[in-house]
Amino acid sequence: MKKQVGRLILILISSFMIVPFIYMFFTSFRVTYTAYNFSFSWNELTLSNYKEIFTRTSFLLYFFNSLFISISGVILNIVFSSMAGYAFAKLEFKERDKIFIFMLLTLIIPSQVTLLPLYIIMRKIELLNTYMALILPIPTAMGVFIMRQSILKVPRDLIDSAKIDGCSEGRIFIELVLPLIKPAIITLSIFTFIGAWNEFLWPLIATTSNSMKTLTVGMASMNAQYSVNYGLVMAGATMTFMPSFIFYLILQKKFEEGVALSGLKG
Repeated sequence: MKKQVGRLILILISSFMIVPFIYMFFTSFRVTYTAYNFSFSWNELTLSNYKEIFTRTSFLLYFFNSLFISISGVILNIVFSSMAGYAFAKLEFKERDKIFIFMLLTLIIPSQVTLLPLYIIMRKIELLNTYMALILPIPTAMGVFIMRQSILKVPRDLIDSAKIDGCSEGRIFIELVLPLIKPAIITLSIFTFIGAWNEFLWPLIATTSNSMKTLTVGMASMNAQYSVNYGLVMAGATMTFMPSFIFYLILQKKFEEGVALSGLKG
């Protein structure tokens, strides 16, 4: 009985969460001048909003910027987080645990607090309005934590055997450790991609030229410019939502496995 009640509650919660996305999707195929028009007719559906997005705005440019920044951020985060995770998990060096704890403490600092120092640093090194300014801040201590937790499960005897066979630390890391932590890598890739794709505040601050705007920033400006036609706004929101959603669906099974293996379960 309790399981049935729990399932019913989950179904109700899921239904309430899905309704806004359904409304967004169907509204994107309509030309409507009010956000509170919930009546739908098949005769009203049109692709004009999507045509206008791709022809009259800089949507494709914004889309490419977000895609390039997100993919680059994923690669950068995977490379540095896995290397740092391996060092904290398997290498012996002075004050290793203290450094790791200190790094984790940075996670309790709200990202908004670091925006001003980050902006000043980027301005000093003249990286504002560049891809580097948007990509470099993507890796965080959370990625190192996920990688470390996963690498800790790699048997020490396996690494020692590889060292006896003459393998270097770099070869052990690339050929032995990385293949064993693929689920954690995929988990971190999903977290990183979705976070970078949906980031709004930092790209808004770090970019001023239209050519460097990301999709979220471009959508906000489009919303202000085309606030009359809510169908156009919803079409842009749908296109913004779909890439991260598809990315998650493709890697869903590995994502669940990675969460379990990396110690993120409650």
